[in-house]
Amino acid sequence: FETKIPIQLAFYALLEHEMSAAPLWDSVRREFAGLMTITDFVDVLRYYHDTHGRCGAAIEILASRSLAQVLEDSGSGSHFKHALETVFGNKETITSRQRRLSSTQSSSGDYDNYNFSGGDEFSDISVSGVSPEQSNSNNNRRIIETYGSLVCVDADAHLYHACEIMRRRRRRFLPVVAPDECGVLAVITHVDILRFFVDNFRDERGTAQMFNVPVSELGIGTFHNLATVTRTTPLRDVLQLLCDRDLSSVPVLDDRGKVLALYSHNDITFLAAATDADSVVANLAASVGDILAQRRQDEPIHTCPMQATLHFVFQLFAEVKFQRLFFLDEHDCPVGIVSPRDLLAYFL
Repeated sequence: FETKIPIQLAFYALLEHEMSAAPLWDSVRREFAGLMTITDFVDVLRYYHDTHGRCGAAIEILASRSLAQVLEDSGSGSHFKHALETVFGNKETITSRQRRLSSTQSSSGDYDNYNFSGGDEFSDISVSGVSPEQSNSNNNRRIIETYGSLVCVDADAHLYHACEIMRRRRRRFLPVVAPDECGVLAVITHVDILRFFVDNFRDERGTAQMFNVPVSELGIGTFHNLATVTRTTPLRDVLQLLCDRDLSSVPVLDDRGKVLALYSHNDITFLAAATDADSVVANLAASVGDILAQRRQDEPIHTCPMQATLHFVFQLFAEVKFQRLFFLDEHDCPVGIVSPRDLLAYFL
């Protein structure tokens, strides 16, 4: 997207093309300025709602803003989590953002316990699927990690390098670029990489002893201080929790403490069900249960027993490609959660 266009237009374009993220292009500086995701728009909308009076006028103010205007503002711009390295005037730096998140994320299991110490299986595979040593371009130029102000991975880089960038830069989406072709080839996620890993290293899964160990004993995922909400929790509070802890989703529990549904950070039901700016504000004040009742399709809930082994979890991912997996106790209440990012981090 050109950063001169209205942010609302960019959001609708993402929905129309069924995209979760898209590159941002700054025509003034003639370089990529980062990525915009659906989650970014949701967080920016909540920010405008909270800082401009929690009224319909706040939503209308956001609708009048261009991407560049939102990015230039230190408050709203900080919610573009994949554009924090841009050179706009008052941007929060990556270092300060990591410091800000450390207090809320230390118990979430999303990033802090990552230890990339292996990755031998990935050392001979490039992001493009060709051995880096066989790539002619790799022999003639330096492998890049940024393209303009866009944090990215070179198409000729090792797959392990892509994983390391996502860990170090705290990225859920990573653009793949071919600098010689002056463009973004694709945007990859942890699910994409884990799918490749699962499909190509089946033999190792069958022989490695660690695959017979319960996931909860391997330190994978989150098994303490699990973030949850109830169906009576106001939606704006749910969105605040997701933003503060940088979570992709949160389980909604019923009166018995069992998982009733999932609410994802990129769920836009509260916008789709709104008819004007005032109804958007009303939906933000409504309970998450009321919003879920308006949803056309529920996100699948994948669960497993507390003692599920790593082998079981990988087999399940191979079958259903889950975004998150809940571990249940003997009362069928959630006690842990594992994501593809958690699995990938443990292996690398």
